[in-house]
Amino acid sequence: MTDPAAEPPLVVVVTGASSGIGRATAVLLSSQGAHVVLAARSETALLEAQRECVGGSTLVVPTDVSRSAEVDDLIAAAVGHFGRVDAVVHSAAVLAYGRFEDVPQEVFDASVRVTLLGAATVARAALRQFSRQGAGNLVVVGSLLGKIAVPYMSSYVTAKWGVHGLVRSLQIETRRTPGVNVSLVWPGAVNTPVYTQAGTYLGRHGRPPQPVVSPERVARAVVRRIERPARQTSVGPANLLSLMGFHMLPGLFDRLATPLMRLAGTSGGHVAPTPGNVFEPQPAGEATHGRWRCPGRRAGTAAAARLLGRGDAGATEAHDEQHRRQDEMTSDLSDNGRARISRRADAPASAVWAALSDAWLYANWVVGTSRVRDADLSWPAVGSRIHHSFGVWPAMINDETVVLEAVPDRRLVLQARGWPFGEARVSLRIDEAGPEACDVSIVEDAVKGPGTLLPRVVRQPLIAVRNRESLRRLILVAEGRRRQELSGP
Repeated sequence: MTDPAAEPPLVVVVTGASSGIGRATAVLLSSQGAHVVLAARSETALLEAQRECVGGSTLVVPTDVSRSAEVDDLIAAAVGHFGRVDAVVHSAAVLAYGRFEDVPQEVFDASVRVTLLGAATVARAALRQFSRQGAGNLVVVGSLLGKIAVPYMSSYVTAKWGVHGLVRSLQIETRRTPGVNVSLVWPGAVNTPVYTQAGTYLGRHGRPPQPVVSPERVARAVVRRIERPARQTSVGPANLLSLMGFHMLPGLFDRLATPLMRLAGTSGGHVAPTPGNVFEPQPAGEATHGRWRCPGRRAGTAAAARLLGRGDAGATEAHDEQHRRQDEMTSDLSDNGRARISRRADAPASAVWAALSDAWLYANWVVGTSRVRDADLSWPAVGSRIHHSFGVWPAMINDETVVLEAVPDRRLVLQARGWPFGEARVSLRIDEAGPEACDVSIVEDAVKGPGTLLPRVVRQPLIAVRNRESLRRLILVAEGRRRQELSGP
């Protein structure tokens, strides 16, 4: 756990901090003791956001990210005030709804200039500062629409695809720059005011299609990427399903996209053509949340507290339980494109390892396993085996799982056999997050048999759905056993 006296608070620049994800991120960082520099076009909205930031010091710097001189001044102001910049979070974006030919050229061009070229301008200034000081993390907020396409949002789709491409190029380039990292967080639909703030030439406002997540959930993913950089982090339960449909069933996707967009992606009622906030900010509409329903939110997490060296992790326990337990999906090329599922456990790493070490609990948490028939006494030593069955009685198939690597309280790698379907390699990692908490992640992929015939882009979303539930079960087992241990006989 970070000692607040040993490390100074982080200094983080947040663009788009006047509204939505950027505002939620600024509030979260500040609540945990970081020094936050809030940047956006509207000084009025920034000052309102600043009043919500309680904890670390804050600095408001009105900035139009499409103007390189203002972005340079932003970084200079942060360094001049706090002495350095540890991280930059880029969240600023604008858009306009409408068929491509109906959106005025100047509106389309301005949307792309702010969302795409603004990201490039911020990234350039951030990386130059990181190079001068020898370290720094850049976290860029992308979008599901940087990976798929939908009608009526061509300016945003164009810009976000460009943003994702830019981030990947920067990630490759910065591999040779020690201490400098670039991460992408790409949410799906988020409950922010961006939809009603946007320009529209469609006769109606946009809205986020369900399922909708809170901006605080995205903010937590952003903060985690400051702590532990990763190439890509998806936030949203439907993201991988949408991505799979876009790539694997393009004809069906295209046929359904327009009617579904009109049904679920736009609001009722008539709206006169307007550029919205594309050219000028609209402070009256700036806020953290929109008006759409999503799971409850909370102001901070124990992870952020430990990251920033501020706050009491125990204080977060009173926050909404359902939202606290949300999954985070990470796709990192260091895992060869495999989906990593991560969850926080309210139990120490030793408790999770104890659950993994009990071979007879295997069927309790591994989805699809029906029973354990036998297990080596040395489990989970390398080479030890569990003999299990999968399927539904009476149509069950017997096979086994062998341990390939075991590091107590840290890492377990398994080769799970399930012929005639094949074999999968499963890697579980445990990271301490405090005396009574840890982060547990699981990565799996087919390595032998028919499962490998499916393209990875198809099989990984299916594996991810299963592993979400498996990880949930494992953590429930570990937490339950830990509570029994603490309560005594």
